[in-house]
Amino acid sequence: MNLIDKMKNPNWWKRTSVVTYIFIALNLLIYFLMIIIWGTTESSRVLLHAGAMFRPIIIQYNQWWRLFTAGFIHIGIEHLLMNLLSLYFVGMELERITGHWRFLCIYLLSIVGGNTLSFALSSSSVVSAGASTGIFGLFAAYVVLAKLYPLSPYLQERGKTFSMLIIANIVLNLFSGTIDMWGHIGGAVFGALATLMIGIPKSGKQNLVRRLQIIIVVIILFVLLIFIGINRTI
Repeated sequence: MNLIDKMKNPNWWKRTSVVTYIFIALNLLIYFLMIIIWGTTESSRVLLHAGAMFRPIIIQYNQWWRLFTAGFIHIGIEHLLMNLLSLYFVGMELERITGHWRFLCIYLLSIVGGNTLSFALSSSSVVSAGASTGIFGLFAAYVVLAKLYPLSPYLQERGKTFSMLIIANIVLNLFSGTIDMWGHIGGAVFGALATLMIGIPKSGKQNLVRRLQIIIVVIILFVLLIFIGINRTI
């Protein structure tokens, strides 16, 4: 079956991690556009032009869209490749488990949530960018799914693996001045909340009341973090 025939087959769309591929392609496209337009992706000036997260600019010019766009901008080729490899291996599996739309929700909420926590708690001198906020949300999704579905050996194994990975990365971040630790923590927190809200299709684990409760928690958390970030002076 050639590619065109596959794309006409609805079962192919269900089995293929198409959202993960789209995100990988989008990150690559933005990286190469930055190289073509500005010649580098490692200059703070270029990162700010491209849409990186920087609290003073967000507040002064009301550029809140940076909380989203920062998740698709990378600082150098090593940063890009490391994140895209993580997105590929984690995203391919998780998207097959949750489905396309649930995966999309988890990833995007993790990106915006991670950058919002960074906006609230990071130093005003921090210029933040990268897909790692979304990737940490995917890590946390496995941890939550392991708790929601304790009878699945596969999810139990993945949950333990990604719990250790999150802890190890946060510990390493404490000793690095170049990694946005708050962005990673925020991505994990919001990824966990998104997973609690949506779960796995046709599993019967999520009811309407729980979903409404988590939506309210997410909204309150966003408002609180934005309030903190706006009123911080350092």
